Amino acid sequence: MAKLKKSDWLPGILLIYLFAMTLWFAPELIEKGEIVRLILVFVAELAVIIILRRFLRKQEEK
Repeated sequence: MAKLKKSDWLPGILLIYLFAMTLWFAPELIEKGEIVRLILVFVAELAVIIILRRFLRKQEEK
């Protein structure tokens, strides 16, 4: 069995966390009319996860 690379499992866990938190807090934020805040936070967190994955990939190539 192949060992999972850190650049695969860590961003994967963070994506699961991102979607779980979005599902948990989205109804309340939408109800309060803070849809823009919800979208901005989601996009910012997704960008951080993508940057982390690229950084980890480059570290593994060395």
